[in-house]
Amino acid sequence: MTARVLDGKDQGAEETCPSKDRRRIAPGHVLDRHGLQIMKHTHPALRSLRKACSTPSLHGTQVWRSSYMLMEYLAAHPMSRGQRVMELGCGWGLLGIYCAKHFPVEVLLTDADAEVFPYAETHARLNRVQVRTEQVRFEAISEQRLREHDILLGADICFWPELTTELRRLIERALLLGVRQILLADPGRSTFLRLADDCERRFGARLVPLKTARRTGAGGHLLIIDGLGTGA
Repeated sequence: MTARVLDGKDQGAEETCPSKDRRRIAPGHVLDRHGLQIMKHTHPALRSLRKACSTPSLHGTQVWRSSYMLMEYLAAHPMSRGQRVMELGCGWGLLGIYCAKHFPVEVLLTDADAEVFPYAETHARLNRVQVRTEQVRFEAISEQRLREHDILLGADICFWPELTTELRRLIERALLLGVRQILLADPGRSTFLRLADDCERRFGARLVPLKTARRTGAGGHLLIIDGLGTGA
């Protein structure tokens, strides 16, 4: 499937699901987290999206807190210029948008539910960044897509038992195809901890407890999986 470009710098860009309130900044309805502008549920643009678009069906209806853990980790471990980043199960896409805003990298947002992309587009425009999107399930991410990316990121994406198996298989494929690092964050669900245990045994992954230093109140675990031959 072809990835679609969301260009937040182009105020005339076509929208997946138009919002009548795209010109309204509504500063009282915006949070600043890690240098990222995030709309509250009361923001006029989000209200318009909820009226005009179908509701996301796979829990992509909010910003999940594990994203903040990964943002804080990345602030301390910045990405290099030109790296290609794929966010898995992106939802509103705030993690990928954070990367596009703070680092000189290319970002692809992926999710099984296309209904999340109007929300990602709205936030990309608010933060004036360019990202791409692609609707795809974990098991359907192609070899070509994996070869095209250096880093895979995901937050709060291992919440069903079957996702443990799907993610393990994706991680194995990604490492074999040259992905250099995979970073997954989660508050500590049993499904995620099973995945982490499997990845520690199979791929030498590291499970690191984290709690954000900021007021987001996020805490949990970060799973760090370094690619083959990275020397990490």
